[in-house]
Amino acid sequence: MKTVRVGLSIVQPTIDSLSLIDIGESVSVSCNISQGCFGLGTSSGKLLVYDGNSMLSCTELNSQISGIVTIGETLIAATTTNGLHAFSDSQLWTLEIESGCELISASDDYLLVTDGSEGVIRVQSDGKVRNREIIGEITDLKCSEFDDLTAISLANGTLIIIDNNGQIIHESTPPEDDAEKISCMAFRDGGILLVSRESLGMTLDDRFEDRIECWHPILGLIHTIELPSRATTILPTELGAMVGCIDGRLLSLEVGNNQIDELIKFDYSISNILECGKDFLVSTWFQIYRVTRGGEVLWSFEHSGFVTQMFSLDDGIVVVIGESPEGSNPAPVVLLDPDSIPHLPEDAKFDFEEIRRASSDFAGDLSQEEIALADAPPMAISETDDLMNALEEDLEIITEEPVVEVDLLEDLSSSARAINLPPIADAGEDRTVSADEDNTAIVLLDGSSSYDPDGTIESWAWQNEMDKVIGHTPQIKVKLLSGVHTFKLQVTDNRGASTTSMVTIRIQ
Repeated sequence: MKTVRVGLSIVQPTIDSLSLIDIGESVSVSCNISQGCFGLGTSSGKLLVYDGNSMLSCTELNSQISGIVTIGETLIAATTTNGLHAFSDSQLWTLEIESGCELISASDDYLLVTDGSEGVIRVQSDGKVRNREIIGEITDLKCSEFDDLTAISLANGTLIIIDNNGQIIHESTPPEDDAEKISCMAFRDGGILLVSRESLGMTLDDRFEDRIECWHPILGLIHTIELPSRATTILPTELGAMVGCIDGRLLSLEVGNNQIDELIKFDYSISNILECGKDFLVSTWFQIYRVTRGGEVLWSFEHSGFVTQMFSLDDGIVVVIGESPEGSNPAPVVLLDPDSIPHLPEDAKFDFEEIRRASSDFAGDLSQEEIALADAPPMAISETDDLMNALEEDLEIITEEPVVEVDLLEDLSSSARAINLPPIADAGEDRTVSADEDNTAIVLLDGSSSYDPDGTIESWAWQNEMDKVIGHTPQIKVKLLSGVHTFKLQVTDNRGASTTSMVTIRIQ
């Protein structure tokens, strides 16, 4: 099913969810286990295991779960205060970490954990600690699945690549007179690391402001390519990589090709990319899209929360996790079958026969009677004279001018009362807001400066870029992902007149 146009609007096909799982609280972390099973961790410390929409187990760990990974058939959960917990059919082992766990990543036979004291701990699959190294303030941690390599990014923009023994094999630090950030990392086959780096422009040099670096485990940095915007997620592919950007661009990179292909540009920052057969699933804001390699959108799905996590199960079902806006109920976990047959949304259905009839009625064609009248010969002169004589007999000429008395002040007063000045809508000034560590920010939309010059404002309506009403008060709070967001405020006065105002919020 293709995208269609209804009136002046573009309507995309959508799919329905396979099932909804109401957790009752926010899901902080998740992972695929095996054979259609997956794990969820909550901020209250619940470790949940599901088989499809059926819950297999629920374990209370009494501390926020900061990460979940699997090594073989073992599920390992990291908590912010209670260390590590490993499970199979039952709990296998626990490992206390005094300063808590912040990040966790696993290879095929070991896992790495960052603690609250700037250390990296290497733990074997049986729970024994192999070593611990003080690294610094770590912002991201990625293990290659089969190549015994680990990539670490620091808050100051430093990249460190270590081997299976914890030895540093490559280290890249920003210049002393500049500042950089690493936004995301991903390993390709063969231990090739893709790193998105952003130069904050403190000094002028020949480095690209936004770029992807390609690091070889032996040769080091082997390639750099400029990006049009900061990358937010990287998906390695057989041919290269797909890159999602903060400005909504979906980019395709191929190995050995310096050219970047822009497949499509969405309105919001891209948070996740998954391969789906020959296509890709892309999450941005509340939406998930299935996009072909040619950039065509096959369908979309709207989640009730900001999509934060998305992964595929072994049977092809996709698990989608979203974070609800502030003040809303926790968003459910959604299971999608990406091969579902798409359909048009219910509110986009229309009667093709009615449209055809309406088009015919107003097509501008002459009727048969109008055609006959147009083809008829002109009226004879005698008939014209008779008609004019008949008109003259009925014509009465009035020569006296009527006297009109006007009270000028009363007339002006009545006219003023009849005029209703529309209200003045004011959505506030455009702003740039710094994002928190999770790439989100809470922003107050303030339209309280709106007023009505000759009455009162009776109603308020805030709308997002999808024309969805999100509030009916002068001020509302919204939680926004990194990117550029536009909101519209419509105010209506006590006599029904309304005006709108726009505001743009940039989260970076």
